[in-house]
Amino acid sequence: MRWTELARKELVNLVDGSKKGPDLRLDLVINTEEGKVVKLLLPGKGYISRKEQEIPWAAVKKISADLILYEAEASTGEK
Repeated sequence: MRWTELARKELVNLVDGSKKGPDLRLDLVINTEEGKVVKLLLPGKGYISRKEQEIPWAAVKKISADLILYEAEASTGEK
C-alpha cells in the first residue's frame, strides 16, 4: 500500500468513536533500521498552537478500503 492511499483514508478511534481525516498531510514515522512503521502523525489544528497527534502503529487494528481503525485513549482536550 502506498502512503497516498493511507492518507486518503478516514481514521476512526474505536475507544470513543471519534473520526479524523482524510488528511493528505498525514505523516509516517519509520524506523529505517528495521524498516517498520512506528507511528502515524496527524497535523494539529489551528494557526498558533499546532500540536500533532501521534498514533502508535501498534494501536492500528485494521486498514480497510476507506478506513483506518485504531484504538487509543483520547488525550485531554481532544474529541
